[in-house]
Amino acid sequence: MEFQKAKSATVFICILIFLSLFIVCYHATLAWMYIRCRGVDSYYSHAFLIPIVSAWLIWQKRDQLKELHPEISWLGLIIIGFAALLHIFGTILYVFSVSGFSIFFLIIGTVLFLFGKEITKAIGFPLAFLIFMFPLPLAVLTAITFPLKVLVARTGVQIVEWFGIPVVREGFNIIIPGGNLVVGNPCSGLRSLIAFLALGAVLAYQVDTSLPRKVILFLLSIPIAILSNIIRVPILILVSHYYGLKAASPESVWHVATGMLAFIVGFMLFLTASKCLRWQR
Repeated sequence: MEFQKAKSATVFICILIFLSLFIVCYHATLAWMYIRCRGVDSYYSHAFLIPIVSAWLIWQKRDQLKELHPEISWLGLIIIGFAALLHIFGTILYVFSVSGFSIFFLIIGTVLFLFGKEITKAIGFPLAFLIFMFPLPLAVLTAITFPLKVLVARTGVQIVEWFGIPVVREGFNIIIPGGNLVVGNPCSGLRSLIAFLALGAVLAYQVDTSLPRKVILFLLSIPIAILSNIIRVPILILVSHYYGLKAASPESVWHVATGMLAFIVGFMLFLTASKCLRWQR
C-alpha cells in the first residue's frame, strides 16, 4: 500500500514538473494560439473543441486500453527531440506556427515514450485528430483563400444572373444597381472548409466500414464544404438587391443566417454522401 502511494506521488510530481516545463517553454506559443483561435473572423474558433473530442474518442477505447500494458518506447524520445528542434527553430525565427505544430509531435512522442507502441497505435486517430487545433501559417491560409474567393464570387454572380438581375464582377467586387459588394475573407469558405475537414475526420472514423471508404468520406468533406458555402454569396447578393446593401452587411442577420444555412446544408450533404456510399461491410 505504501509503495503504491509513493508510486502515485512520484507520477503526480513528474506530471507537475512536465506541465511546468511545458508552460515555461511554450508560453509565447500558447498565447499566439489563443489569439489566433479567439481573434475576429478566426479560422480556428473550433480549436478549443478538438482536445475535448479527442479525449472522448480515447474514452471510447477505455476497455481496449485496459487490456494493454504500458511499456517504454525509446522511439518516443526521438520524436520528442524532433519536437524540441521544431520549437527552437520556430522560436528563434518567430514562426509560431512551426512552434505550435511542435506541440503535436511532443504529444505523440510523450505518449509513445511513456506508454509504448501498442497503446499509441490504439489511440492513434484521437492523437492524430489533435492536428486540427494548430493554426496554419497566415501565408498558407492567404494562398488558399484567394482562389476560394475567386470561385465563390464567380459562381455567385453566375447564379444571380439566372434571376435576370444586372450584375458585374470585377475581381472580388460585385456590382449591382444598388451598389457594390465585396467578397471578403470570411465569405471565402475557408473557415467552413477547415471545420468540415475536422468534422469529416471524426464522422469517417466513427463509421464502421473499410479504410478506403473512410478515406473517401473524409475527402468528400472538401467539395461539400466548398459547395455549401457557394450558396451564401448569391443569397446575399439577392438580399442586397431587394433590401439594400446594409441588409447583407457582415453584422446583419442575413449574413449570420446564411452562414448557419451553409453549415446545415453541408452537414446534410455529408450525411447523404455517407448513406449513398452504403457504409456496410
